[in-house]
Amino acid sequence: MLTCAVSGGVPTSNPHQPATREDVIREAIGAAEAGASILHIHARTTDGKMTQAPSDYLAIKEAVRSQCGDIVLNFTTGGELGSGPEERRRSLEAEPELASLNCGSLNFGPNGDIFLNPSSLIADLAAEMERRGVAPEYECFDLGMVVTAAKMASAEERRRGMMHMVLGVIGGAPASAEVVCLFAHLVPAGVPWMVTGIGRHNFPLMATTLALGGHVRTGLEDVVYVGPGEYADSNAQLVTRAVAICEGVGRPVATPAQAREILGIGR
Repeated sequence: MLTCAVSGGVPTSNPHQPATREDVIREAIGAAEAGASILHIHARTTDGKMTQAPSDYLAIKEAVRSQCGDIVLNFTTGGELGSGPEERRRSLEAEPELASLNCGSLNFGPNGDIFLNPSSLIADLAAEMERRGVAPEYECFDLGMVVTAAKMASAEERRRGMMHMVLGVIGGAPASAEVVCLFAHLVPAGVPWMVTGIGRHNFPLMATTLALGGHVRTGLEDVVYVGPGEYADSNAQLVTRAVAICEGVGRPVATPAQAREILGIGR
């Protein structure tokens, strides 16, 4: 499975990062047409504000579905850095098939902003996703979070979901092949897993993940540069490059229907 994280909840220096709802829609459609299996969405309003409002997510959902056909949609519950629990969970009202579920707190980024995800919030979001029929994407930034995610993904009373390791965030685990290998070892049998390398497009890390049986993510949320001083110019560009890597190592990209089968979800 190839996920494209279209916009993100933290502004970057890349001038091509989507800024408005229309930008997000255009970039999401481009990523789907370039071959992404899943779109991970942080919504924007029409005037460029980050938002968790269900109406904005529904507008994006309807536009993408009408213009590019079948695609798996994954909405964030992380939201904008610093937003509160009640605001963050509002995206679930738009009924995505998949939603991110952060599995711990950390000092996030160069300014040490605290990204709060206490156990009570994790449990509440997991329960709400189960009630709404949304599969969880257990998002981990450090190895302690992986232990929490593995326990939750193994629980028989909820949907299996997918485990996701985000590497290279300041305050979290480093982006290295050794960490990918350890993460893969900690994932329970039968649970799909994915790795993202933050910053410059980390092709060796993506290849390592694919070789170990994992799935991959790219997109303007994660990738600022594609080379020294060269900004990534679109999500479609990043997806096209990732598709080539998948094909090059003998792991062709799943269709959205195949991704649902891997994740155990139905449309």
